[in-house]
Amino acid sequence: MLSRFSNEVLSHGPSAVLPHNLSDFWLKTLQKLCDDFLDSNFAVDQCTETMNMGDPVLVACVHEVLSNKQRGAGPEISAEKLAEDITIYALSITMETIRREADLEIPPPTLENLLSIDRIVHFGKINPDFGQFLKRACIVTENGTPEKDSWFKRLKKKIYSRFAAS
Repeated sequence: MLSRFSNEVLSHGPSAVLPHNLSDFWLKTLQKLCDDFLDSNFAVDQCTETMNMGDPVLVACVHEVLSNKQRGAGPEISAEKLAEDITIYALSITMETIRREADLEIPPPTLENLLSIDRIVHFGKINPDFGQFLKRACIVTENGTPEKDSWFKRLKKKIYSRFAAS
């Protein structure tokens, strides 16, 4: 599947991996990969942490976005940052699936803000079901108690702080 994805999507450059630019086939395919990734890393009502990086197709999408930002001369990305970015990309794919199915009017992401937590938070606020999913999957915490920093805990803190700030 990675070979086909590379030929049909990645070969068209970084903007091709933006969720709103994906064909229905590739959005559905990526949504399944994202569901598997989110299910394995964020069990509903169980705030456990795992370090599954996800399918190679998801990793390729994130690398494509990051390569556009870094223009080849950037430092290597840490495993923790990659895991965080894959989580945000998976949530972005889910947001696009919801947008298409519910015909919601939300601004599409750009390469500059695709991996932004603020987009996830904003969508969770305008779509209560998605916001509830974030809470039940322990991506957004109910209380802001500080925990030891790991990629997962830092991501949760970032999302929670943006929810709490507005």
